[in-house]
Amino acid sequence: MDEQVLANWEEYATIKQWKKGLKFNSHSNKLSEKTLESVRVWMPLFVEYAQKSPDQIIEEALNGKETVRSRLSDFCTWLQHEKGKKFNASVNASYSIIRGFYSHNDINTQKIRSPKIKPADVQSTDDLVPLFDIVETNGKKNKVLRRTFVHDYLECMTYRDKVINICLISSGMDDGDLLKLSLATIRYQDPNSDRIFIRNFRNKTGEIINTFFTKEATTMVRSYEQKYRKDASDSEPLFVKKKSILKQKFTKTNGREFDKDIDNLEFESIDPHVLAMNNRNAVKKLEKLLSSQENSVKFLQRAKQSPLRPKRWRKLFNDACDSVGVPTDIKRIFMGKSDPANKPYGGKSKQDLEIYYEMVEPLLTIYSDLIDLKNNSDNQKIIDDLKNDKEETKQRLNEIEQQILEMKKEAARAREETIQKTQNLN
Repeated sequence: MDEQVLANWEEYATIKQWKKGLKFNSHSNKLSEKTLESVRVWMPLFVEYAQKSPDQIIEEALNGKETVRSRLSDFCTWLQHEKGKKFNASVNASYSIIRGFYSHNDINTQKIRSPKIKPADVQSTDDLVPLFDIVETNGKKNKVLRRTFVHDYLECMTYRDKVINICLISSGMDDGDLLKLSLATIRYQDPNSDRIFIRNFRNKTGEIINTFFTKEATTMVRSYEQKYRKDASDSEPLFVKKKSILKQKFTKTNGREFDKDIDNLEFESIDPHVLAMNNRNAVKKLEKLLSSQENSVKFLQRAKQSPLRPKRWRKLFNDACDSVGVPTDIKRIFMGKSDPANKPYGGKSKQDLEIYYEMVEPLLTIYSDLIDLKNNSDNQKIIDDLKNDKEETKQRLNEIEQQILEMKKEAARAREETIQKTQNLN
């Protein structure tokens, strides 16, 4: 095909229409870097496969839905056979990315079904490295966090990365959302409060995040801020790149070395890809540490995706909430998951949510009162404490619900009295 088409594919009207639609559908009203990257990876391949310009592809689609269905199916096959792409990636590219190109150009693709993707390899890897132990007591099984294992892993990191991972574990946030937090988020809260409360937008879904840092995470974050970010302005990121990296960038940009007497460093937040790489390096250190033990873990770093990557902590948070009985709707509010059923709970106050959070906090704590989980009596103590906390929390929730019910009744009585007075006046 014409090489000029491939070189200038982004200049076509249909591509501009696609980007405009993606921007309008975004909660931030802008095209995210991640979405733009996907467009720039897969659309040139689709143009190469179709041997047509983007505008011609849309014109061809006007012939009917079967034309589009065949294009998506054949492109999915072409990616695997001609480009060596994996099945799941090919399905996502064809039936999500390229399908969006058609739909944003007013081509109806609603009844085109995509193939079922295969189970992700990463799930099998995660299953080989469980983060909970199952402890059976009195015929009942309970989950207990492998604190010693997670602790040893975190100790293979720098202090900054350790604090980041503790925050991820305790909040259930995406790493990208956590790394975007500003210092103001930490500073503009009651310093006497045991837990830092996070209320923010989740970048992926646009849903509001309402979650907490555990007591130990809150202590560590405040300590980190005082030690490393005390002199930074409120608008700067909480977690930033190392000064050495920023100085290298300054030298590259300005053609001279950084001079602390006349220059100011522009602090930037850590890139999620860099954090993932740092976590993988920590896995290598952990594997070396465990290699001397009798039952050593020798497969941690062999998988394409590390079982102890930053995003694994979000699943840990989800499982911990389920384990202690946090209601699904409340869990979704903590994690910023999109679900219409969440809406009635969206207005819950920090105080209300903190009661639920106290149920799960014991399963998210790593350093405070670290217990050797090989000791059965200690295991039983953890389980008993969790049960007691859960029962006390349920009792407090029942009391709050009763108070709300009484308030509703009082409001109804007041409304009836107002209506009666109005009728009497008339």
